[in-house]
Amino acid sequence: MGSQPLVTIVTPCLNRAGMIAAAIESVRDQDYGGEIEHLVMDGGSTDGTLETLARYPHVAVLSEPDEGLYDALNKGVARARGAVVGLLNSDDAYRLDAVGNAVAVLLDRPSAAMACGGAVIVERDGNAGTIIRRYDAAENRNLDPADLLLGVPVVNARFFRRALFDNVGTFDTRYKIVADRDFLLRAALAGEKAASIPEIVYEYGSHSGSLTIGGIESRRRIAEETIAMTEAWLSRTPPVPASAARSFKRLHAQCMLTCMADGARRGDFAALRACLRRGTALNGSWPLDAAGAVGAWAVRRLRLLGT
Repeated sequence: MGSQPLVTIVTPCLNRAGMIAAAIESVRDQDYGGEIEHLVMDGGSTDGTLETLARYPHVAVLSEPDEGLYDALNKGVARARGAVVGLLNSDDAYRLDAVGNAVAVLLDRPSAAMACGGAVIVERDGNAGTIIRRYDAAENRNLDPADLLLGVPVVNARFFRRALFDNVGTFDTRYKIVADRDFLLRAALAGEKAASIPEIVYEYGSHSGSLTIGGIESRRRIAEETIAMTEAWLSRTPPVPASAARSFKRLHAQCMLTCMADGARRGDFAALRACLRRGTALNGSWPLDAAGAVGAWAVRRLRLLGT
């Protein structure tokens, strides 16, 4: 890799006319001496997004129907010319030194497949600009199965060597919400290495239209898909390492509790019984794993509140 490699930023997008400009400008204004290629994979916006994008002729836009977020990302990765690839959501933004910091770390750590920085969640509705949560701990930057499964791995605060996608594959489009976690797990269990970017590099936007930041309905959808992902991993041959399997089972149990809580909220006792049967079928001691997962979650939350 040369001193100033080409960096490709891939942005999946659908009907983000009110937010896409901030994302585009956060890339355009990067304090980076090399070239940045910005690809927007638009799913067929009809709200004025394409007209907004036309104001930025340096951005390469592909607008056509897709199968969701991860299909759009895969299309972008396939077209990426850069040696380094970043993934920027259309309602988020990079800090202005994000790319430069990432490249500096990757140049310093040639064995690392990715460079990982910190992230914050920023209010987009109401008191806009307020930081409402920080993901800036070592566990958010790690490429360890326990942290990827039981923590918050902030995939968008990571910059990847393009070759990593050739080595471990792209995003599994069976998953509509958790394919990024599945991708990072594949990298971790393949023995890939991650290097830490000390700075916060990414700002997630919290707003009513966010895919993953929301209330109980959003949490239940994420839990259901995570259950399917963990069951797929635990059924693999050869099996995942025992240490990783423990974390998979903890996450599975935690997500079962989320689905059970939603069933109780709705008075759906059939759903409660189905969760009990499904959890026990995978792991007879799942209530103990659930308790461990909740305890680990509580420790992480307390740590976040203390920062």
